[in-house]
Amino acid sequence: MFSLMRTMSKLGNVGYSAAPTCDLRLMLIEKTRQTTAGLNFQQLIRGYVEHITGQQARTPLNTEIHADDQMLLHSLNHHQNSDIALSQYFAISLQQFYSAHQILNAFFDPADSSLKVLDFACGFGRLLRLLSTQISPAQIYASEIQADAVNYVSKQYGVQGLLSHSNPDQFNLEERFDFIWVASLFSHLPERLFHAWMAKLTSLLTPRGVLCVSIRDAELLAPNQTLPESGILYFSVSETTPLAEDIYGTTYVNEAFVASSISKAMGQTHPYFRLKKSLAHEQDLYVVAAQKDRDLSALEQFRRGAWGWVDLCSYINGVLRLEGWAASLDDGVLEEVTVYVDGVPKNCTVGSLRRDVADAFGDDRLAFSGWGITLELESRDRAVSVLVEARSKKQERALLFVGKV
Repeated sequence: MFSLMRTMSKLGNVGYSAAPTCDLRLMLIEKTRQTTAGLNFQQLIRGYVEHITGQQARTPLNTEIHADDQMLLHSLNHHQNSDIALSQYFAISLQQFYSAHQILNAFFDPADSSLKVLDFACGFGRLLRLLSTQISPAQIYASEIQADAVNYVSKQYGVQGLLSHSNPDQFNLEERFDFIWVASLFSHLPERLFHAWMAKLTSLLTPRGVLCVSIRDAELLAPNQTLPESGILYFSVSETTPLAEDIYGTTYVNEAFVASSISKAMGQTHPYFRLKKSLAHEQDLYVVAAQKDRDLSALEQFRRGAWGWVDLCSYINGVLRLEGWAASLDDGVLEEVTVYVDGVPKNCTVGSLRRDVADAFGDDRLAFSGWGITLELESRDRAVSVLVEARSKKQERALLFVGKV
């Protein structure tokens, strides 16, 4: 459960702010509730989901967010703006779904009625809300240590809820799963729990099963921080959770450590596939199959998709000014960003210097990923609806901002 905001913070385009007052927090939460309840917003997010899958959703899309969802609250605390927080929340949700969808489809037929999927450490359902529109909720299991989160996702999305435990030895299930997805849990575990949960979760795979976990690689460490010889560095602090610091903090590892953990759990030199920076262009994904001889080469076609951010959004005296960046770790700089103002599209060329973006991602291809647009509008006396999205060369879409200005 991590909001994946570190890279954006390194870019300097958003600074951390003091936590909002209780009244402001309640107001922001209410504004997000009103937005997500709107039919236009639901249709927008559903459109992104169907663009990813290439098919219509099986069930209606529920865009409601629980008031205690740490992912949303962290963004609200950070930005103190409900539109920016919601944009970030759903941008990460959609990219996470895109990643999970690709991996799932590489090994299984989503239409297989015998398929069983587990979203482990699911939080309040940032992935589940999208996944449950493509796979029958009866085939999806959701596990979380927070009982209120388990109850919420079970009720909202119709999935099978499983209460987790701080001790892996106490998480005993008869059920086995074909696909286990674990986003932003191992990036928070101390060494003993990292190995213990790897062993537990791999033991829950069916013979054809595949496990996918995200980690925070050591290359994301600050320049003054060094990974110890063990290959893991654990800090007993986290941005989002009230869990005890000895079981949940912030974790950095190298590939050798992950490989060792997989081998300890599944046998010496068990194969895996590493997908670098494939969760919100930050965390790495490691995919491991129950069968040692399972062919993982289909993942060579994996794509991270389009990504970006809106740094500046101002509307003064009828003049709307937007600036940001757009890029892809697959293709480099994107060619174009589209800004929709009250539904009318305006194309904006990408190409201005953003050395900070290239430095943050460690990728010189992204040095000219900046974009900006200035529009004079007639609607000076009212707010305007703004949608900003980026597209990759393969027409992958990324939501950069949606809201009223």
